[in-house]
Amino acid sequence: MVKSLYSGVSGLKTHQSKMDVIGNNIANVNTTGFKAGVVTFKDVYYQNKINPSSGTATLGGVNPAQVGYGVRLNSTVANMTQSGFNYTDSKWDMAIDGEGFFQVMDGSGKIYYTRAGAFSVDADGYLVNASGFHVLGVTGDSEGVQPSSEVIRIIIPDTEAHCSSATKMVNGTNVTLSMSAPSDNTDMTVTFTPANYPYASYANGILNIFFDKNAQYTSEDDFEQAIATAIKAGGITLPDDVELQFAFESIPDDYQPVAASNIVDDYKVETKKASYQFHSSYLDASTNTTKHAYMTFSVNDPTCRDQIKVNVSARPAGGAATEKVTYKDGVWTLDVYDDSTASEINAAIKAEIERQESAGVSVATLNCDNLVLPSGAQRATVFKDMVGTTAADVFTPTTVALEGGTKTGVTLDFEVQEAGAFANEYSITFSYSAGYGKTKAVWDENNLTITISNDSTIADVNEAIKKAAGGDKYKLLTFNEISGLNYGEGYEFDRKVDPEVGKDTYTVVETDKFGNTRKKEGVKEDELGKIDWTTGTVTYKKADNNDGTAADFKSVKDAGDIWQPVFRESFFGGNPSINPAGGKDSFFTETAKLLSTFALEDGRLGGPQPLDSCEIVIQTDGTIVGIHPVHGYITLGRVDLVLFENPNGLSQAGGTNFAETVASGAPKLAIAGGDEGAGSILSNTLEMSNVDLSQEFTDMITTQRGFQANSRVITVSDTMLEELLSLKR
Repeated sequence: MVKSLYSGVSGLKTHQSKMDVIGNNIANVNTTGFKAGVVTFKDVYYQNKINPSSGTATLGGVNPAQVGYGVRLNSTVANMTQSGFNYTDSKWDMAIDGEGFFQVMDGSGKIYYTRAGAFSVDADGYLVNASGFHVLGVTGDSEGVQPSSEVIRIIIPDTEAHCSSATKMVNGTNVTLSMSAPSDNTDMTVTFTPANYPYASYANGILNIFFDKNAQYTSEDDFEQAIATAIKAGGITLPDDVELQFAFESIPDDYQPVAASNIVDDYKVETKKASYQFHSSYLDASTNTTKHAYMTFSVNDPTCRDQIKVNVSARPAGGAATEKVTYKDGVWTLDVYDDSTASEINAAIKAEIERQESAGVSVATLNCDNLVLPSGAQRATVFKDMVGTTAADVFTPTTVALEGGTKTGVTLDFEVQEAGAFANEYSITFSYSAGYGKTKAVWDENNLTITISNDSTIADVNEAIKKAAGGDKYKLLTFNEISGLNYGEGYEFDRKVDPEVGKDTYTVVETDKFGNTRKKEGVKEDELGKIDWTTGTVTYKKADNNDGTAADFKSVKDAGDIWQPVFRESFFGGNPSINPAGGKDSFFTETAKLLSTFALEDGRLGGPQPLDSCEIVIQTDGTIVGIHPVHGYITLGRVDLVLFENPNGLSQAGGTNFAETVASGAPKLAIAGGDEGAGSILSNTLEMSNVDLSQEFTDMITTQRGFQANSRVITVSDTMLEELLSLKR
């Protein structure tokens, strides 16, 4: 009777133990890598009431009769079956897909084994779990290394200091743009854009350099100075106070700029008539301004080359005399008065034509188109000076020929003052304006329009260009020659003639009213009266003393290719255009135009590198690979696994860790996913608890009923004892 009491007690104890395991399983239903415990019971020893015997000749065999003494705990083992996976955002979280355990080591050096791969890297680069235990495997390059149980430490190799830079092929050579010093903050994009003025902007790692498109660069220093000027203009301070520097792999021998020039000598001019214009400029005494006097003759036959000579004299007292015109052998001689008008001169010409025709001589119909003279006291002096009959007799009366028809080989010769194509990106257009004193030059974007009038000279044109440039040296060009443009009887120079020491020759220097000079050396005495200049032939009139001094040369006429207004109007009125030619930028300037964009990179101070400088990838064999901007792909370590012959023989050590026992056997090191049978390692993944709640709740019900039944055994046994004790009453 007493034995049943103790059997009931043993049942209560064992079921209580099972309930403890069930409670622990349910408590760890969400514990990463937890393995549920499984409980088994076994009965205890038995008392034989009848011993077994074998059969005899007369009796059969007897079976044993035994009474048990209750139940006890047989085993509590972990269910090592694999559970599902939970995917995370941490690259250091790992799970094992298959057999095997991670190795972790506590502070005393004891190694434990776990399926919970919630790992991280501490400040010193050690791979650890949540308890601070070191994860074991191989540190550094693991290729060809056998599986190991060493502490894993993630170390990014040191880098050398390096200046942020970029190299690209520009204008046929490798051009490198770099920072002046190593830095961690100077990787950036640098763009170059031609502009009207230097400037720079910087935002979000992009530096925009706007450099002077008109400048000529002749060295690397010019580039760097242009950048510095632009950055200063933009008020920009580059990170770490570095500067930008240029380097060229090779520089050609002809790297200097070349000035543009243009010579056009095949223009052709045709006119519809022949004409000649006497012209003179004078100072108007009443207004103190320079004015122009002129008288134009023309015929409608462009091939006519009749000559005209004009004599001017004072009208006789009483005014009775009339103008007289005579024609003989192609020469018109006009005797006019200082107060004659164009209509009076034409009347005299008409009368002479009628006389010639009545005599059977065919002559061209000459006409005085206009006569412009000052009024008052100056009229006579100006009129005489205009046709070469001044009172001082500096000039002799002039006989001139009508001009017209075709003129070929017209030359335009000019050069740009500032070398390089930046000063060549324009065209030059000519126009014509009738009259005098109307020379001008006007810029419209990249086109220069030069207006030519009847008295325009090369000096006039160059002065107009200078004025139009407004101080912009890139808009300055010099006309050396426009053949025939130097109009003018009596175009005078200040001159100096000096004998050359020890020689029978002279040096002649002339300066015009604009300060332009021309010089001839080695001029012989018999050549002094006629010198061939680039703008025509200059004729001198000698004084009587003839001693070779400057006083010998009192007056000059430019007797070169004189264009009468008829040619100027026909040629320049057609708006001829020319463009610079032969101009070339310096090699450095050509390169500047093509710089475009440089992506500067690889800038660093060097030394130890932080872990976050690498992108980490954990492969299925446990290899930890870093992708570094400098080192590229580097192996930082490997997480190795262990296998056990009897993993159910491991003892649970808490913290989802297991410890080796004699039942589990010794651990066998293995590389994940290798031939030893170890599972693969999954990154960004954790293994979930394998607790099955439906199974646990079912076990809870059966355990509860078992506990309840055992308690009834004790209760019934107690009642039976009570009945037994009551028999004596």
